Amino acid sequence: MTIWNGENDFALFKKSVPISSQAIWTAFYHLHKEKVQVQKESVAIEKLRIIINATFKLSNHKGFSLMSLRDLSQATSMSMGSLYNYIGSKSQLAEMIHQFLPYMFNICIGEQIQTDDSAKLKLEKLIRGHIFVSEALQPWFFFAFMETKHLSRSVKELAKNNDLRSEELMQCFISKGIEDNAYQPCDLFLTSMMIKALLQNWFVKHSKYRSANVTCENYIKSIEQVIKKQLIC
Repeated sequence: MTIWNGENDFALFKKSVPISSQAIWTAFYHLHKEKVQVQKESVAIEKLRIIINATFKLSNHKGFSLMSLRDLSQATSMSMGSLYNYIGSKSQLAEMIHQFLPYMFNICIGEQIQTDDSAKLKLEKLIRGHIFVSEALQPWFFFAFMETKHLSRSVKELAKNNDLRSEELMQCFISKGIEDNAYQPCDLFLTSMMIKALLQNWFVKHSKYRSANVTCENYIKSIEQVIKKQLIC
C-alpha cells in the first residue's frame, strides 16, 4: 500500500488517498446519503456529479446568487422534481459543498497532522496537503471562496468555521515550533494569515499558474521558501 508521509509529491499523494474522480463523487454521495431520495447508489452518484459540475459552470458564468434551480434544471437536463430528489434547495446545495471540503481534508490528511511528528513537520504536511487537496478539488475550493458572501447566514457560518479551523491549526503548529526553538518568535495571527493567503491564491489563480507551467510542487517550494525566511531561526 502506498503511503504519503508528507512528501512534496502530488503523484504519490494521489496514490495514497481517495482523491480520484470516482472516489471524490462516491465520498460526496456517502457524506450526504441521507439527503438523497434515490436508492440506487450508482445512479445517485452520477446525478450528483452532473448537478455539482453544472453548479460550478453556472456559478462561474452568472454567479451562484443569480443562478436559479430552473437554470440548474436546464443545465443538467433534469426536471425540477428530479433535482429535488438530490437537493432540497439552493442553500442546501451550497451547504453540501461547504461540508464536503473539510470532510475530504480530514480523510486525506487528518491522520497525518495528528501524529507525534514535530510541529515543523506537521506544518509542512498541512501546507502540502492543503495544496494537494485543493489541486484535486480546485472547482470546489474556488466556488467556496468566491461565492460565500452571497450565501445564507448558516452557510456563511459554516464557511467561517472551516476557515477558523485551518487558521487555528497553523497557529498551533507555529506556536509549538517556537516553543521547540524550530521557529523564531512572530505574530501568530499575521503569520498564519499570510500562509493562508498563499494557500488560497493557488486555487483562486489556478489558471494563471497553469498557463505559466507552475506545478503544485513548484508552488509549495515557493511557499516553504517564504516561511523559511519568516520563521526559521
